[in-house]
Amino acid sequence: MRKTLSATAVVTGNGLHTGVPATLTFKPADNGITFLRTDIPGAKPIAALAQNVSSTLRGTNLKNDTAEVWTVEHVMSALHALGLTDVIVEMDGPEPPVTDGASDVYVEALLKAGLKDLPSEQPLLNIKQKITYTSGRIAYSAEPADKLTFTFVFLHKHPLVSHQEFTLEFTPDNYIQEIARARTFGFEEELAFLKAHGLAKGGNLENAVIVGKDKFINELRYPDELVRHKILDMVGDLCLTGRKLPPLKITCTCGGHKHNVIFAKILLANSEDK
Repeated sequence: MRKTLSATAVVTGNGLHTGVPATLTFKPADNGITFLRTDIPGAKPIAALAQNVSSTLRGTNLKNDTAEVWTVEHVMSALHALGLTDVIVEMDGPEPPVTDGASDVYVEALLKAGLKDLPSEQPLLNIKQKITYTSGRIAYSAEPADKLTFTFVFLHKHPLVSHQEFTLEFTPDNYIQEIARARTFGFEEELAFLKAHGLAKGGNLENAVIVGKDKFINELRYPDELVRHKILDMVGDLCLTGRKLPPLKITCTCGGHKHNVIFAKILLANSEDK
């Protein structure tokens, strides 16, 4: 069944890239997941769908003809993990609060508000055969299976994180235990570039894993926290299909927001709606 919230939930903090104070309010709804910029007079709700993705630079951004919201992937990941299909997400600025760089704060707020069934079913993403997508060394696949799993293979030239791989059997409990606390990450040598381009102003050692030249600058929550965060992001991006994911084996190597969204569109195009 479709699900919404029993009550309103509020999360506050600073935006990851802008660094400015941000308040995000989850409210019950019955017309899918939408984002509303309350700081823009006359702004219309932005449907959280792949066709509304405006940019994937350092996050997944959504836009309509009246407003834009940035870095919504952690919010979307938390909503999808709990099976929430109909929520209006009000934001008083362009970015949601970064919280601790993961999705656990959102999950906790949503659970505290409570979940409620709606009297209809969410349309199914009806995948009947193996679907693949490649771009250079980046590769995705999805094929029918007896349960929904996400596997991510993270490869990087940095010796500390050269190869990390993780598989999540997708259930709310497994997501909360294994994925929700995995923080966003960056490499020490990237920080100057990000700051120079006006990004990551709200990033710090409390909300991001920083990979130094020969050590992690802060303590890890999981030994393979980076690849777990990649799954967190992928869950958030793939639910932009607006459909319920059936039992599938979904595998990704070296992907990111841009290619997650491309693959979401490919899955939609291959859904057998019969």
